This record gives sequence, structure tokens and C-alpha cells, in this order.
Amino acid sequence: MRSFRTYSDAMGMASDVLEPSDTRHVIVLAAGVAKSVAVPAGAGTVLFAATGPFWVRYGAVAALPAADDLSGQAPELSPAARRVEGVATLGLVAPADAIVSLSWYR
Repeated sequence: MRSFRTYSDAMGMASDVLEPSDTRHVIVLAAGVAKSVAVPAGAGTVLFAATGPFWVRYGAVAALPAADDLSGQAPELSPAARRVEGVATLGLVAPADAIVSLSWYR
């Protein structure tokens, strides 16, 4: 698995460009149906991209919010990237059919 790092441009300035991940997953979500995804061994960072909004919980099953959740463990809406070192699973769910791409880095 590749490390999450950026590269300098021709002027020596840090850029936002990453190498393609060599560990990628695609998860097809049906509306309201939760899925769990195992975090690959050695993964520390995940980048998310999706065809629609989705919710994620770290280390637990996700559910669509139906009421206020002030527990501190509420699912998170469509993050772009997260550090997941020490997390065993991601719980995903979407309000409508969606495809979620996960790109993993050390």
C-alpha cells in the first residue's frame, strides 16, 4: 500500500497531487441498506468519492439519521478523507442508491 504524501511541483512548492492508490475499493449501496467494509491491513488514510451523499461510522454499523444524535458517535455525512489508523471497519449507508469509491493509503 502506498504512503499518503504530496509532491513538489517544478517550482519546489508542495502540490495537492497524490500518487494513485494501489488499494482501492468500490462499494455499491442500495438506498437505506447499510454495509460494513474492513479497513485493509496497514491502511491509515482513506479518500472517499461518491455518486451521491452517504453516511459513514468508524468502527460501527451506520444508520440513516432519523432524529437528533448527540451521543458523539453519530454517522458523518460524505467526508472527503479521514485518518483511520486503528479503525477495523467502516459502516456505510446512503439515503438513495450510490456508489462509493475508497482509496486507501498508509
